[in-house]
Amino acid sequence: MRLLRPLISDDQGNLHPQLKALERYLLRNPENADTVVSWVRRSPMARLVHDIATGHLPISLRAIAEHPATGATGYLAALLMESGVVPTENFDRIRLEVWEEEHFASLPNPINRSLLKQYAAWIVNPRFADVAHLSTKDESLRYRGSKAHLIAVAELLGTLDDLDLDLGTLPQRTFDGYVATRGRAGKQLTPFIRWARTQGLTRLHSEYLKSVVGTSGTSDDERWAWAKDLLTTEDIGLSARVGGLLAIIYGTALTRVVSLQRDAVTLDGDITYLSLGTEPIKLPTALGVLLRKLLDTESGSGPENSIWIFKGRRAGRHLTTATIRGPLARRGINLRAARNVALMNLARDLPPSVLAELLGISIYAAERWSTHSGHDWTDYPRLRLTTGPV
Repeated sequence: MRLLRPLISDDQGNLHPQLKALERYLLRNPENADTVVSWVRRSPMARLVHDIATGHLPISLRAIAEHPATGATGYLAALLMESGVVPTENFDRIRLEVWEEEHFASLPNPINRSLLKQYAAWIVNPRFADVAHLSTKDESLRYRGSKAHLIAVAELLGTLDDLDLDLGTLPQRTFDGYVATRGRAGKQLTPFIRWARTQGLTRLHSEYLKSVVGTSGTSDDERWAWAKDLLTTEDIGLSARVGGLLAIIYGTALTRVVSLQRDAVTLDGDITYLSLGTEPIKLPTALGVLLRKLLDTESGSGPENSIWIFKGRRAGRHLTTATIRGPLARRGINLRAARNVALMNLARDLPPSVLAELLGISIYAAERWSTHSGHDWTDYPRLRLTTGPV
């Protein structure tokens, strides 16, 4: 702890009374303390922690939120809440309120500033009124989405000023044209327009953006019916059956499926594991049996020992995606729609970080699927941060 003392003590070496809770918290778990102390000393938060300890800044989450955002601000806020230095609150809400004050103050029209403050207070900010959480991420999806939404509304109000119009005099045709030229940002205006209608400010109509995920009307029941068909049919090749099942069940892209190597498979008695990402997945028994059968079949084909699960006809090559997609399409299986439904369902059940690790997709793709699924995982980092009872 002597390494941390200079950061959390004043210029005379006296430990701030509130920061004693942080010291006690770290001493309960020495291994965790070493990691945290090392992080604090190297991170951009070191100066901020010292300013708090010396009384130059108040000990509060707002003081952290007012600091220029980095990837460390969320972690520091979580650390102070976990240790009991500050009350546990929703840090994303505090950060959003700080940002709103700064952004709204930059708007030239006082009427627009007042309207946006009212809308944010009534509609946007209450989204963060759930149980407080300890976010270790500085850029949560909900926080970013709320900022983008308010920026889009502010831009609309600014455009109305330029046109010498307001929400009550804006023609529907003009509004529709504005939305069409702004793409997704234009479609984000729907919640605001509907709220404005309830306040008697406008008679405009706006519809929510339809999902950009092309499921082509495919239901989850249809997806599982296709999976059942591939588990039992003998009418198509084993490679197409196994590849199709991996795409239908786990949402794995065919380009990833065909490039899977044999060392991605782990056999443990009757249990079969497959590593699509960094963590192995325990396959359903029926799929595991088919995968083992495919491995046995491919081992005996061709003159060389191939590294691929889906061994191609040419030496050293894996199968092409068309070899798998063709038989499935002729059977009426919409593989793209099935993958989308699978990823949507998995994103509802798993946090983006876990989804990315299991499926081997980027964290950005996992976060997009989480957004499409409508599930908010901003509470999840608290579970990963907590190291034991305080």
